[in-house]
Amino acid sequence: MSDKPKKEKKEKKPKKEKAPKMMQCPACHEEIPKNAKVCPRCAVKLKRNVLPLILAAVLLLVIAAGVSIFVFHFPIDPTTLGEGKSSDSVLAAEMDLSAKEEEAVLAVLEQCGFKEIIEATKVSSREGTTSYKVEDTETIRHLTGDAIVTLSDETKTVNHITCQDGDVYISGHLIKLVSDFYLSSAQRNTYLDASLEAVRARLEDPEDAVFPSKSNWQFSMEGKRVTVESSVTVKGANGKDVVRPFVVEFEDGSFSSFAFQQAEGEE
Repeated sequence: MSDKPKKEKKEKKPKKEKAPKMMQCPACHEEIPKNAKVCPRCAVKLKRNVLPLILAAVLLLVIAAGVSIFVFHFPIDPTTLGEGKSSDSVLAAEMDLSAKEEEAVLAVLEQCGFKEIIEATKVSSREGTTSYKVEDTETIRHLTGDAIVTLSDETKTVNHITCQDGDVYISGHLIKLVSDFYLSSAQRNTYLDASLEAVRARLEDPEDAVFPSKSNWQFSMEGKRVTVESSVTVKGANGKDVVRPFVVEFEDGSFSSFAFQQAEGEE
């Protein structure tokens, strides 16, 4: 048997308890544990600060999006980004244009006097070009012929624009505005007002005259000459209503001539 004396076991020192982190209660302003859900002093429920958690979640989403773009999109040629098809445009859909190509075509159309494009229809293809009938908010209502836009199939650039068999645009050069081939709504209103003034000046009782709605007025343009045709209802010698057609002509924007036409039933 060994005579070595037994070592005395050292008594373990009790671990010091960490003092809890404290904070001030927003209601009673007493010092309370930071992780308390209810103030032990005044029993007010304590709202937790979730802003750091939200910021952390947003940061993770940004990092994940960046990784996704790097892994899945960067193998594609970055120069093609932003050149996808413009799905909400009738012009891009019919002409098969990218966003940049559509922007260039629209710039030419705007230069030529087109308003908001609302319709584009393919009419022919030949020798590396394709032609489209294009209508905007004004031409669809007032242009009697067609406005035709011809594009290069390879570059998708505008080669030629014609209107009623007249040239509007040729290879980068503006020849004539498309708006020169028709009377716009604003122009028609101006000529209508001038025609009303001309008719009333020739009536015995202009205050009793009745004119038809605007849809029953006819406007035509030939060069600088504009002709306006409509009618007015007046009281005849026998007291009955008489419809009297008339024609008003304007030259270069100024009044030129006026004439009543033979009324229905008159000899």
